[in-house]
Amino acid sequence: MQDKELYQQILGLSLPWTVGDFELDHEASEIGVKVGHPRDAKFCCTDCDAQFSCHDYTEERRWRHPHSCQFKAILIARIPQMRFLAHGVETDVPWAEKHSRFTIHFERFAIDVLLATQTVKGAMSILGTKWDQAWNIVARAVRRGKQRKQVTAMSRIGIDEKAFKKGRSYITLL
Repeated sequence: MQDKELYQQILGLSLPWTVGDFELDHEASEIGVKVGHPRDAKFCCTDCDAQFSCHDYTEERRWRHPHSCQFKAILIARIPQMRFLAHGVETDVPWAEKHSRFTIHFERFAIDVLLATQTVKGAMSILGTKWDQAWNIVARAVRRGKQRKQVTAMSRIGIDEKAFKKGRSYITLL
């Protein structure tokens, strides 16, 4: 397996996205993985599944990915802009949420680290992130969890009242 094919599998990229080139920075312990697509590639709208070609590109962006071979992995890509008739211009990528600078794989790993350390400061030191970045990852994870949650009716509810301090204060438990 070639290095580009290996990183294609590691990053979980599917067509039309492919690994293009690498930038290795020994001093910063980073490996930059350039991701691109063929010029004639068609992209699907996430809402209506209509296919359109690329209209324009954004400036080059970088996303943090979990470490690879002891190096901090960074995805580098120019996001194609698609002009959809119904929704206007979209700039989504399959490996990250909109406005996030972390891949979904990194955010999943970060949540595991946050759960294991039980503190944001401890997770920050392991992940090499800043305070705001860690809390933004938590906020996005909570939002995704709420979206997956299904509303179900409760079959039973229990209510109890408890008195404390010689009957002067009461608390109701549900």
